[in-house]
Amino acid sequence: MASATIECDVCNEKFDSGNHKPLCLACGHTFCFSCITRLCNVRETKNCPKCREPISQDADQLPVIFALIPTNEESLPSAVGSPSEALCPQHQKALDYLCVDCSESVCFTCSRGTHATHKIEMTDDLLQDTENVDGVWAKIRSTLQKKLDSVSSVVTLSDGLSGFIDDIIKLKPDFDGWRDLLLAQKVSTEQDLKAWNASVTRLDGIKRLDCKEILCRLKLNFGENGKLPEIKALLDAAAKTSVSLELETCEVMPIGKPWIIASSDEGERALASLASNRQPSRLVVLSTHTRPIPGLGELLSRLAAHHTGDISLLPLDFFWRPAGEAEGGMGTIVHNLRGRLTALYCSPYIVQLDLYHSTIKKYNIRLDCPSDVLWFAKLPRRTITNVCCAKGVPNNVGTTLKDSGVEVTRWHFPDLKDQDVDWLSHILSSYSDNRHQSVELVLPRDHLSAVGARQLFQKIPNIRVLYHEPNASHLTAACRDVHAAADCIELSTTNILQWI
Repeated sequence: MASATIECDVCNEKFDSGNHKPLCLACGHTFCFSCITRLCNVRETKNCPKCREPISQDADQLPVIFALIPTNEESLPSAVGSPSEALCPQHQKALDYLCVDCSESVCFTCSRGTHATHKIEMTDDLLQDTENVDGVWAKIRSTLQKKLDSVSSVVTLSDGLSGFIDDIIKLKPDFDGWRDLLLAQKVSTEQDLKAWNASVTRLDGIKRLDCKEILCRLKLNFGENGKLPEIKALLDAAAKTSVSLELETCEVMPIGKPWIIASSDEGERALASLASNRQPSRLVVLSTHTRPIPGLGELLSRLAAHHTGDISLLPLDFFWRPAGEAEGGMGTIVHNLRGRLTALYCSPYIVQLDLYHSTIKKYNIRLDCPSDVLWFAKLPRRTITNVCCAKGVPNNVGTTLKDSGVEVTRWHFPDLKDQDVDWLSHILSSYSDNRHQSVELVLPRDHLSAVGARQLFQKIPNIRVLYHEPNASHLTAACRDVHAAADCIELSTTNILQWI
């Protein structure tokens, strides 16, 4: 069934009475005059863009569909066609095609855009050919079965959760009775406290007796509630069921697009999508000091078990951790995901171990002590993307690395204070002594004052880019006043992702 629209499916221009007037081909599909003219000028493209039927007439000979031309050149409010016909939610066009790879109906624009590399079938052709040799019918049947299984699973989970809620409601009267006893004890204790304070000033016989009674009630006693363990068990079971229900019904991630995982919830959403046989073009996991991902190692192992490609991991919470803090199991993560990571963010020692087993070409090094510098100098890789210097690293590290032929793209200095500016500038002196050589700085959690920020730009005049925390007005003001040529960029997720 050919569907009429108010814009050309090829160029997406609205139909009008000029170069975009709607012309009807012999097959029944409609496109604008300009597009049909271009198609007819080339033999290889002289076919209907939708059904591939040859175009046998020139554009001037084709009938004009005047009903699709808006009156007074105003756009029509909606597409012409059956009001019950489903439209593409993105392009508001008829869903005349089936993406076999994704098992979903798509419009013509989607078939040439998001699904351009996928196997596409016309819905009308598919319904006329019940013995499709490509097994499309079998795939649709399989998709319907999976849909039925998923819906059945959600129904089972929701029934279970509803049962837990009913059981908890039945226990509410017992719980409320216990709560009422606690409230009474609260009021009594407040009165005892008031009476005890009053007895401090004058203690007569009556008050002495009152104080003895208060002492008898002094021991904390919440009373017994035999229903608490049962309530707790029901709440725990309901919480687990809710998590399962959320995973079953969460929105899946798009096929063939980059997936950015920056939280546990996004990780679970990615896992649910992978379980539905959806794969990204690239899988990026970002854990920062402001949004750390709990259980990062476990999440990465689960993702690696389902994801067929490499993983781009940016564990910046580990990379920027305060000086003296443990490395948090990054060595174990690197070992478990050997061969799956596109880059490493770790100590030179871990990198040295990984070099014998990995094809990684992008290394990001954190230096915590003088021995790390010695390990760093031994690395055969001489181009390092990011170097993080924790406090305690000797100030000659820049000279050592420069003399070893190491090139660094970006320098990180967490928790920088005013008294650390000289230390930082000494480290970078070997990399900023050439006026043609620029420096990129990253300052997570900086503690600089306005004076310290100005000293930073004065001592390192070759700063090209400075990445800073949000609301770092002291740095942006110093940059504007001292070194206006430098770019001050906020450490947001979007900007950090530019590093990869």
